[in-house]
Amino acid sequence: MRLLKQTTLVFLVLFGFHSQIASAQEKQERKMTIQELADSLKVNNIQLELANTSVRVAEARIGEVKTNRLPNIGAEMIGMYLSDVDIYNTHWSKIQSVTIPNFGHQFNLNANQLIYGGGRINKAVALAEMNKTLVDGQRNDTDQSIKLNASELYLNLYNLQHQKEILESNKELAEERTKNVNDFFEQDMVTKNEVLRAEVLQRQLEQSILQTQNAIDITNKNLTLMAGLDENILIIPDVSNINHTIRLQDEAYFRDIAFGNNPRLNISDTQIAIAEKNLELTKSDRLPTLAGFAGYGATRPMTSSAPAIDAYSASYQVGLNLSYNIESLFKNGKKEAVDKILIDQAEQQKIAVMQNIESDVNTAFNNYHQAIKQREVSSINEEAADENYRITELKYKNQLVTVAEIIDASNTKLQAELQTLDDETDIIVNYIRLLRVTGQL
Repeated sequence: MRLLKQTTLVFLVLFGFHSQIASAQEKQERKMTIQELADSLKVNNIQLELANTSVRVAEARIGEVKTNRLPNIGAEMIGMYLSDVDIYNTHWSKIQSVTIPNFGHQFNLNANQLIYGGGRINKAVALAEMNKTLVDGQRNDTDQSIKLNASELYLNLYNLQHQKEILESNKELAEERTKNVNDFFEQDMVTKNEVLRAEVLQRQLEQSILQTQNAIDITNKNLTLMAGLDENILIIPDVSNINHTIRLQDEAYFRDIAFGNNPRLNISDTQIAIAEKNLELTKSDRLPTLAGFAGYGATRPMTSSAPAIDAYSASYQVGLNLSYNIESLFKNGKKEAVDKILIDQAEQQKIAVMQNIESDVNTAFNNYHQAIKQREVSSINEEAADENYRITELKYKNQLVTVAEIIDASNTKLQAELQTLDDETDIIVNYIRLLRVTGQL
């Protein structure tokens, strides 16, 4: 819960002014389960929409790269005016003018088809498909991260709303206690000091309620923004349907699931595959290229004869073009060395990701069990604190204890109730973090 409370403080700083305006508006309460929150995120969250658009762009680029398998076909049509031909001698003295047909026209049709290019096109298509897989993995990771962030806000809101209920319940007790102290003071049974202490505690509870309400407004605002909901809705979290029981599974069980499902690990595998495919693509530059070509051309007039003839000369050509980039023999070695280093880097990044995942599983798993044990203790403490307050209150009404002791018992009761709430929330939070790291959120 410490992390959740720190998150709340950040929101207080960033959005405090806005919350003061929003809190003045009437909000419509809406009870919402965590599954309903996830459904709303899927439809309305802008970050998920951006991630989905990136996937569509990657799919379109696959089709674009595949078009390189098709032949290149071009057509050209030229119309021109040809002047008459002037003939000069070697001293640039005009000898005569020759009249030729002045209207010229050309038509050319060309086609080229790559037959063999060292597998460059197929490798480029495979690279585009891998990039789509990478983007898809990033989209899944974004989806999991957004769900985690929204779930933590959701549970923080749940915690704050119940904090407010606890504070209000204790405020009612404080008001009754202040009234009793004032009655005793009027009967000269207690001093003014005891009245002041009771009033101070009551005002402290009122301040805590105001602070908690402000945190509720801020957290609710950020949650509605993330889920794409109307800002005038007050979300009432319903955690009753969250099955957060781990049962007998050990940490190794969740680590194995994480290594199989975590999107970050899938992204690392794809990045290694992309680096390896880039090396293959670089090596293909060492191979020759074979292409087939065909062309047809028609030209008017025929100026190759004398005099020029106002007629079309047409011809076509078909052949093969074999080419080899000689510079690849001494340049590609350096490029391949870079690609190999990039492969090593991608493999090292995967190891780092695996270590981070293992650490996250360990943290979430142990924090989950710690929260369960803490709740067992805090539940006992809460019962003891309630009983202590009941007994102390009876003693105070019979003037067997001072107001300081009843206030101390009240504070102990309040802290015990808040601690139980924190521990209950921590159990769910760490369970959800465990789902996130195992790719199941």
